[in-house]
Amino acid sequence: MQDVMQSRRTFIKAASVALGGMAVAGLAGCAPAATAANDEASSVDGITWDEEFDIVVVGGGLAGMAAAVTAATEGDGASCLLLEKGPQETGNGNSAFAAGMVLWTNQRDNFLEYLKELRGEMDNTPDDVLASFADGVSENLDWLRSLPGFSEDEVTITEYYAEGTGDSCYPEHNELEHAYSIGRIRWNPSNESGNTQVTLFMNSVVNACGDAITRKTNAPVTALVQDPETKEILGCVYTNGSSSTYVKAAKGVIMCCGGFENNAQMKADYLSAPWARRIAGECNEGDGITMCARAGADMWHMNSCAGFWTSMSKIDSDQCLMRTPKEEGITVGVNGRRFYMDWDKDVAVDWDSFTERDLRLHVGSRHGHMQFGGEWPHLPMPAVTWFITDAAGYQSILENKMMAITFDPMEGWGYTAETLEELAGLIDVPADELTRTVAQWNECCAQGEDVYFHRPASTLNPVEGAPYYALYCPPTMLNTDGGPRRSAKGEILDLEGQPIPHLYSAGEFGSVWSHMYQGAGNLAECLAFGRISVRNCLGIA
Repeated sequence: MQDVMQSRRTFIKAASVALGGMAVAGLAGCAPAATAANDEASSVDGITWDEEFDIVVVGGGLAGMAAAVTAATEGDGASCLLLEKGPQETGNGNSAFAAGMVLWTNQRDNFLEYLKELRGEMDNTPDDVLASFADGVSENLDWLRSLPGFSEDEVTITEYYAEGTGDSCYPEHNELEHAYSIGRIRWNPSNESGNTQVTLFMNSVVNACGDAITRKTNAPVTALVQDPETKEILGCVYTNGSSSTYVKAAKGVIMCCGGFENNAQMKADYLSAPWARRIAGECNEGDGITMCARAGADMWHMNSCAGFWTSMSKIDSDQCLMRTPKEEGITVGVNGRRFYMDWDKDVAVDWDSFTERDLRLHVGSRHGHMQFGGEWPHLPMPAVTWFITDAAGYQSILENKMMAITFDPMEGWGYTAETLEELAGLIDVPADELTRTVAQWNECCAQGEDVYFHRPASTLNPVEGAPYYALYCPPTMLNTDGGPRRSAKGEILDLEGQPIPHLYSAGEFGSVWSHMYQGAGNLAECLAFGRISVRNCLGIA
């Protein structure tokens, strides 16, 4: 409790709010100096509030926008302030990188059982929280339909996966009994109106809500203001870079500020992967987690994330791509040998035969979980790996539409050489091991069977035509799941399992996902708990 109970002077020096000799605001990092009036305040009654709203939403991604829209459309005149840390209205976290797909279901009870099956033996997300999530997911489609500007022509609505249809709605864990209970709402990428992702659509709804939502970008929250006696969250402090603004939240604060993809120390502490590169989430630094910890919040799912896979990345910067076409070659470690992450694409190669596969024998990735010993654990990753391909494979990568490469990967992304021995020297791996590994791989390709790591036969393309290429492929990740523990009502809970008054969360910030993950579930959670938290905060649930 050292971070919570500090002297006023010490806490002010840390750019937080301290009243009556006790910390009443948590802070992640330093911020501009507080107003003079609040520097001199000795109790919560002495705070000079610069602004007041019924609800303050921290984080302007999909979860934050869903929360704000719920307040505007269901709050009976409730005022809402939506604060986004970064410059973009659609948020600067992960929402906009999620392909515009949202889970929904018309089989609520079966979907709840599927959630329990995904949780498995982890047993660390209570049944009532999963039930609340199932309720929210079952409402997602009707709720979206109720919003201004929603058009059935701009989305593809799939009820459930049906073999032979070619639909993209598939259960990621089809071997589970209740897997076939999910549907998907997908914004059509070909739509030229701009609503190609659910985040863009929700942004248009926020704009349509007019004066009901006050939105500010480039406005990071630096502190939560908490009554030291009652533990009630009274509001927060945000900054525009030069001064601090104290905003009172009469009903509550909704934390929707993402995870810690950009915080190397937290990635080291909780994921053992400080080197893992984030694909998105440029503003997700874990500062909201720190604020809530100082307010007394308990944490959960801190070692869970959507990752890791290996993605083509620039060697001397943090720039990386979403995926690399791994069917065009093999992945090796610094020893020049293949390892379990050689093939990390989705488990399904052909959706129409998906149900015929025994996934205990399959290789691939389920959002970073790898098949290992017949199970799908979240495995550690080496810091450095290289994707090895040849002239034909390299040309295929350049032409791959999914990659959307508009640059020469040899300019800072990898190396090329006329021989494997020369290539091994460039990437500092043992030449004899690399040549042996490639020879073994080519033999597997000739035989039509990967006897070492059992990759799908359709991915067995030899590496045999000079020049050869090595593309830098360190571990990458999409999002973390950890954060403050959440109740079925969206409340943030303290170490004793009690709600911290007037403090709620939604989305990736303390996600319900803890073990196995179903694709499109993150955005579904943003919408569902964005609504759940605000409704409970306003007493309209």
